[in-house]
Amino acid sequence: MESSASTSDSASTITTGLGEVDINQQSPPIVLGEGEIFDPLKNLNEKQLEAFKEIKSNFSDLTDPTDIAFCTDMCFLRYLRARNYIVSKSEKMLRDTLEWRKKFRPQDIQLGGDIREIGAVGCVYVNKRDKKGRPIIFAVPRNDTLKNVPSELKFKNLVYWLEQGFSRMDESKGIEQFCFIVDYKDFGSGNMDMKTNLEAMHFLLDHCPERMGQSLFLDPPALFWFAWKIISPFLNEVTLSKVRFLNSKKVDGKRTFPELLEYVDIENLEQNLGGNLDFNYNIDEYLKENPDPIVNTPPITFSTETDSKKQKKEKKKEEKEKKKEEKEEKKKEKEEKKKEKEEKKKLKKESSFTKQQENDDEVD
Repeated sequence: MESSASTSDSASTITTGLGEVDINQQSPPIVLGEGEIFDPLKNLNEKQLEAFKEIKSNFSDLTDPTDIAFCTDMCFLRYLRARNYIVSKSEKMLRDTLEWRKKFRPQDIQLGGDIREIGAVGCVYVNKRDKKGRPIIFAVPRNDTLKNVPSELKFKNLVYWLEQGFSRMDESKGIEQFCFIVDYKDFGSGNMDMKTNLEAMHFLLDHCPERMGQSLFLDPPALFWFAWKIISPFLNEVTLSKVRFLNSKKVDGKRTFPELLEYVDIENLEQNLGGNLDFNYNIDEYLKENPDPIVNTPPITFSTETDSKKQKKEKKKEEKEKKKEEKEEKKKEKEEKKKEKEEKKKLKKESSFTKQQENDDEVD
């Protein structure tokens, strides 16, 4: 999700492609003047600007309107940051994403279609914005109570809501990230789906770099830490610095999160989290305001595996087959040499026998 990073001499800073970053300090919201449009190139150094120009030039071969629309200047910069401004690595990562999007078309997923059942329970949804104007993606694991729902559909549902979050980002105002809030109230073992969680994490790492602006985990239970021990090693310091664990406090018998108000205005925070917003997710109400796209393409078989994982599997399979072929070729070659050796031996023997016979004839 973020660029690779190395620790500097200071314990509170890390070195990234953007220089030193203070991991303990929140970045202030972007402030623009009236009518001003955010300039993503403004604070780039000479090396970063050259990398940007190079990768943009490399993608001048795009012809698909959807690909062209996806590859904005801020998009190029996200992929560059994710690979420390190494153009070749950034380009490969972005081309893999374009290929994945072309194949699975996540922007065409229909909430009222095959994910309606899982989409209706409200285990994931988008609602309001944080103080930096970033769309908030809520996850409520206790609502994931459906049995026998394939991981494929759970993953597809998550991708749908991520796409909804992305569509609410206004790059002209410098907004390209989301705020992720997970409410672990009443979380139990029946709500834990490690397979989907790991697939989602790899998807974000492979195809949504630099998109997560803040993650807030509310009232994480003991069971959560088991999953966190598995997931956290995949995340670097920049990403981990954007994760906070907040515990609730009871005020007049109500569950509140005073620290959550550092990130979300009380008017945009739901009442069950201590805010003033009277809101309960309802799929039909959501679809009225956000109708599904009209899609004329065949239904998508949505894999929970990212392209990079598939490519690794395919590459491994190809290598295995190649080794098998080489082994068989060597075996065949060995057999042919053995056969050739035996033929020579036989000819030599026959030649020796003929010569001996000739000698015997001469003696006679």
